[in-house]
Order: sequence, then C-alpha cells, then structure tokens
Amino acid sequence: MKAILYTRVSNKDQSTLRQVNDMKSIGEFEVVKVFSEKISGFSVSVSERPILQKALSYVDANGIECIMVSEISRLGRNTHEVLGLIEELKKKSVAIYIHNLGTTINRTGSSSEIFTKLIVTIMADLARLESEQMSYRIKSGIRSRKAMGLATGRKVGSKESVDKFLSKHLDIQKYLSKGYSSREIQKLCRCSPNTIKKVKDFSRKLKNL
Repeated sequence: MKAILYTRVSNKDQSTLRQVNDMKSIGEFEVVKVFSEKISGFSVSVSERPILQKALSYVDANGIECIMVSEISRLGRNTHEVLGLIEELKKKSVAIYIHNLGTTINRTGSSSEIFTKLIVTIMADLARLESEQMSYRIKSGIRSRKAMGLATGRKVGSKESVDKFLSKHLDIQKYLSKGYSSREIQKLCRCSPNTIKKVKDFSRKLKNL
C-alpha cells in the first residue's frame, strides 16, 4: 500500500526519528515520503499546521492510499477535529494507519470500522485530557509558589525556569505517570537519564507545594 508518514512532536528539542524508523519497518506499506512537524498539537488546529497541510495536498496529488501516524493525537487537537479528518480522508478512499493501536482505519472492505472508530474516539479524548491535566498541574504549581512568595520565573544563573522546563517535557511526564521505566522513556522520547531525573524532581517539588 502506497503511504506517507506524518509525524509530530511538541517542541524543537524532541525528535521524530523514532516514530519514522518504527513505521518504516512495517512491510505492508510502501513509504514514499515523510512529513515531520514540530508544533504543539493541542493549541493549533489542523488548518494551522503547515506541514500537515502539505502532507494532505501531497496525498491528493500523488495517489497516496494511506497516511501513517504514531498515535491518533498526532492528527488533531480534539476528537471533533480527528473524526472530521478521518471522514474527509474516507471520502477520498485514503486509509489511516495508527501505529500504537496497530490498526488501519478507512480500509476498503473493513468489517470492524465502527469498533475502530470507537477506539479512535476514546484515544483522542484521553490524549486531550492528559495534556490538559499536565498543563493544569504546571499552572497550579505556579499559583501555589506565587501565593507562598516564591519565585516563578527564571532564576539568576539558570538557563530556564522550572515551569518552562516542564512544559517542554510533557511527553516524559506522561510516560512517568503511566509507570514507564527510565530506560523505556529514554528510548521513547530520545532523551538523557538526567533529563528524566530533572522532570521527576521538579514534578515532585511542584506537587509538594
């Protein structure tokens, strides 16, 4: 099946290489082009993502049969957007492969379409809720520190504030909350053990405020 890869990470310090390598190794698909974007998915709509729009235009112009993504949250900032894009692609007979679910939707002749879309809806909502909860915890920590008269901005001699550091590593916080080991997170996020330790330490301090 002729396919393209679309990958997205939230900030410039993250890499899409792992996503690309994982999906390129799947023999069922002939990956002809990779589109990688570094942009916050939960604050920017589908229409405002330049690389995603280029990918969709490429699909239309080159007879692409499938778009491959690592997880459903890569495609939109909320469930409504994701399902809208799925329907738009279905009308064009374009399938979507979702790597973390190991499934392809919009495939011609599929007998499990309703069940698959139910899973997609749940996964999209969970991804949105996880992001909102992490953002809330960071903002709550800032408010608590302000109420206690503690500094919330950048400390003298430091490179960045705690809050800014944590906001750049929401993916690490997500995997930590799910009980992933440090070694597993290093592979998933392509980060150093020291970065994971800092995220753990800073998160613990915010919770204890």
